[in-house]
Amino acid sequence: MIVDEAVAAVEVEKAIRQGGGKLLVEVRLFDIFRGEQIGVGKKSLAYALSYQAPDHTLSPGEAGQIRARILRRAEQAVGAELRK
Repeated sequence: MIVDEAVAAVEVEKAIRQGGGKLLVEVRLFDIFRGEQIGVGKKSLAYALSYQAPDHTLSPGEAGQIRARILRRAEQAVGAELRK
């Protein structure tokens, strides 16, 4: 996710957890990138996410819905955008 340099990684993680709900069981920041490709005053934060339902295997559609909620919440909360 690309965010302004001033946005703390903990704030991004908080938004991810809020968007993911109870099926999001793990959030791990594994990379921070700054460079011309991202833009001045921006940084890219890469997270590994694990989803898990207690009673069934998540379908690709369910996982996609969780991911979409996470992205919407991160966009609303911290102005994040998905790095392409």
